[in-house]
Amino acid sequence: MTPDGHVPTPTLDLVRAKRPELTPALRRIADYVLEHPDRAFMMSTTKLAHETQTKSESTVVRFYRALGFGSYHEFKVTLAIDVGGNRVYHAAEDITKDDSAAVLAKKFFAGAEQMLRMNAQVLDSERLEACLDLLERANRVIFLGQAASSAVTLDAYFKFTILGLSCHWSVDPHANAVMLVDARPGDVIFCVSHSGESLDVVEPIKRAKPMAKVIAMTESPDSPLGQLADVTLPIVTEEMNYRTDAVISRVVQTSIIGVLFLALLLRRGEEGQDRLKRARQSLSHLKY
Repeated sequence: MTPDGHVPTPTLDLVRAKRPELTPALRRIADYVLEHPDRAFMMSTTKLAHETQTKSESTVVRFYRALGFGSYHEFKVTLAIDVGGNRVYHAAEDITKDDSAAVLAKKFFAGAEQMLRMNAQVLDSERLEACLDLLERANRVIFLGQAASSAVTLDAYFKFTILGLSCHWSVDPHANAVMLVDARPGDVIFCVSHSGESLDVVEPIKRAKPMAKVIAMTESPDSPLGQLADVTLPIVTEEMNYRTDAVISRVVQTSIIGVLFLALLLRRGEEGQDRLKRARQSLSHLKY
């Protein structure tokens, strides 16, 4: 702990170092972040601007850029990891080739739990509501995801079809390209891509804009996909050995899909509950 009572972290140290160079408005943001780091990383740009009594979100943009960050998401995630400190579980350091299945299971679930908690903290409620608004008003929802992400979008397709949304999903990128070339007003493209750089996803979306609205769930909001999106749902993962990061990112993505499903179910009230009940009844004859 520093003499002034602060816990040293790279991000907060950077804020302290840059503070004397900042304008009065940016300094107010710096002071708030230093005083309430555990709150700051959970806030949207709008909320942080309001709490610090700065003029607009653009002031927050100037703040994180003055620190050298390329996006607000990058700043929040870095701050969140710093604030977490020793609470962050680093599976990459712990998983070894000599681990038994039981030990590996404990380490993996601990890593997954940590990433779920981290994403719960940084997930922006305003982005969630904007995403729900688009889904609720959509004439049809086209789910896109290649390779491992296709399993996540298939789960989303099934869930939102139950709620009565007109949905499309295909594992074939050619089928998706044909669907998107005929994009219409009222279409919403819901895309899941870890990198946000898959050509099979980005190129068809370029052709569908501006007719369709785009929701992007990605770890890279500044990627080509993120830049095309009307709403981004950024996720946080840590690099782990033995490619466990790919598995854990699917856990996080599927969990966010579950949140959206439940939130939309609640928005639809009795109609949503009725559709869920009828869906369960329609499957009853397929079980013993």
